[in-house]
Amino acid sequence: MNLLKRAFTLLGPVLVALTLSSCSGVKPMIAEQPQDQAFHTELKREMSTVYVPIEATAADLTKILNQAIAIDIYKGSTKYRGLTADIKRNGPMAVSAVDNYLYLTVPISLVLNYGMFDIPPVYFKLRFKLAARITSDWRLSAEIYYMGLSDLLAEDVGIGPLSIKPRSIVEGITQPVQRLLSDVISKTINAKYPLKPQIAKVWLAAQKPVLLDKRYNAWLRLTPQNVMLSPLYAQHNQVRLNLGLQSFAELVVGPEPAARPPVALPNLTLVNSIDRSFRVSLNADLYYRDMLAIASPLLLNKEFASDGRRITIKALDVYGNGDKLVVKVETVGAFDGTFYLTGKPVLDPRTNVVSMADVDFDMNSKSLLVQSAGWLLHGAIRGIIQEKLMMDMTPQLDQARDMARQAMSQVKLTENIVLKGSVKAIKLNDVLVQKDRISVQVYAEGETAVVFR
Repeated sequence: MNLLKRAFTLLGPVLVALTLSSCSGVKPMIAEQPQDQAFHTELKREMSTVYVPIEATAADLTKILNQAIAIDIYKGSTKYRGLTADIKRNGPMAVSAVDNYLYLTVPISLVLNYGMFDIPPVYFKLRFKLAARITSDWRLSAEIYYMGLSDLLAEDVGIGPLSIKPRSIVEGITQPVQRLLSDVISKTINAKYPLKPQIAKVWLAAQKPVLLDKRYNAWLRLTPQNVMLSPLYAQHNQVRLNLGLQSFAELVVGPEPAARPPVALPNLTLVNSIDRSFRVSLNADLYYRDMLAIASPLLLNKEFASDGRRITIKALDVYGNGDKLVVKVETVGAFDGTFYLTGKPVLDPRTNVVSMADVDFDMNSKSLLVQSAGWLLHGAIRGIIQEKLMMDMTPQLDQARDMARQAMSQVKLTENIVLKGSVKAIKLNDVLVQKDRISVQVYAEGETAVVFR
C-alpha cells in the first residue's frame, strides 16, 4: 500500500503536467465554410424611350400645300347629262389643327357649261377634315372627309333650258376631289417629311457609343430594340408625329465599349401612346477590400464582452456568395476559432450607405456554436459586426449623377442629330453581389428627345 501511495505521489505532477500540456495544445474550433452559391450574372435592365418628334405648324403645312396643289382641281361631267363642271382653286388654302384633325379650307371658282351655254364663275369654299395615319411601311396616308361648303351658292341657277342646283352638283363631285387632294397631300407630306430615312439615321447613330466626358472616360451606350409610333397629334395649330426608339441605355466608364454589329431598322410598331421616360443605368462598384479597410480598425484586436465572456477578433474577411455577403470571423479568448456570418447588402437611397441586413450565423457556424459556445449565438458580436461593416458610396454616386445629367443635357449622336433632355430623379434599381465586390445600379430617370439640325 505504501508503495502504491508513493507511486501516485510521484505520478501526480506528471499527470497534471500532461493535462496542462494537452489543454494548451487544443486546436481552434473552425466552422465549415458556407457552401458556394451561384451568382446572378446581370443587373436588371429597364427599357428607355428615345423620343423622336416630327413637328410642323399649321402655317408650315399651309405653305407646303399651297405650293403643291395645282390651280385646276376638277374638270369633267356632273350628274346632269351634258353638263360639265370646271373647278379651280381660287386663292390660297387655309389649314388649321385641332382635336387631332387637320381642317382644310379651299377657295373655289366653279364654271358650269351646257353645250353652247355657260354661267359666269361662282365663288365659294370647300371644307374638308383630314385624318392622317402612318402605314406599316412608314408612309403617311391622308384620309379626307368632305365637311360641306360655304352658303354663297344660289339655290337654283338657269343655264339654257336647264334649271340646276349648284350645291348638289358640287356635292356630287366631291369624291374625285377628295381623292385628288388625298393623293397630293400624302405625296407632298411624305416628300417633305421622309419618316423612314430620318428614323433610320437616328437608329444607326444610337448604336454607336458616344463619349460624354473625357475626365471620367464615360461613354453613353444605347442598345435600340424597337421603333414605336403613336397617333397623330394636332392641337392648337401644332402638328406632331410621336415616335419612340425603345432602347437600353447605360453609362460605361473606361475604354470605349466595343462596337456591336449594326442591327437593321425593324418594322414600325403602332401603339396608342408612348412612355417617354428615358432611363440611364449607372453602375457603381463597392469592393469588399474598401469596406474592410474602414471596418478593420474598429474591430480587429478589440475585446468584446458577451454574457460575461470575452473574445478578441483577430482576423476578418468579407466575400460574396450567391446573393449574400459572407463575413469570416476569427476570434480568441472565450471562443478560440472561426465562424461565419451572412447577410444581404442594402443601399439606403437617403444616405447612400451600403450596409448588411438580416445578419445571422450561417447554419454550419450555428451547429458548431450550439455545441461549444452557445452564448455567442445570443451575444452582441453579430450586431457589432453588422454596425461596423458599412460604407458611404456618396462619392461614387455623385460622380454617376454628374455623368447622368451630362448624358441627358445634350449629346451629339451625329453632326445633325442631338439628344437633349433633363434628369428628374435618381433611383436605386438593383444590387448585384459578386465575389470581390457589390455592383450597385442606379437609374437616372427623365425625358429626352432627338433634335434634328
